[in-house]
Amino acid sequence: MSTTPISANSTQSDYQSYFSARNSDLKQLGQALRSGDLAAAQQEFQAIQDLSQSGPFANGVAFQNSGREQAFEGIGKALQSGDLQSAQEAFAHLMHSHRAHPPVLGGPETPVVSSSGQPVAGSGGVNVIA
Repeated sequence: MSTTPISANSTQSDYQSYFSARNSDLKQLGQALRSGDLAAAQQEFQAIQDLSQSGPFANGVAFQNSGREQAFEGIGKALQSGDLQSAQEAFAHLMHSHRAHPPVLGGPETPVVSSSGQPVAGSGGVNVIA
């Protein structure tokens, strides 16, 4: 996957592309974890990490919310040690935190997209897994 850095001068389309790509990678990570495919899960986790390096969050983290970032890091540690069950549990925690408390990021230059990355009518916020 190729990535385009997102900067302060990025357009709404850049943000939509980033969140859409990350959400797609998260979906694929979940599928790999559910199917028990450790190698594919490791590959998808790495794709999200690589994408986050050019993402909008400070220090290249994948998630702005520290709890979600910790869950994501837990997935990586579990995958690194080959512990598929712990990776599945950390992924479930990450997804549950999003469903329980969907984030809304705001600002005049951020796009309005759903958690699946699709445009949503309205203004002033981004509904994404942050």
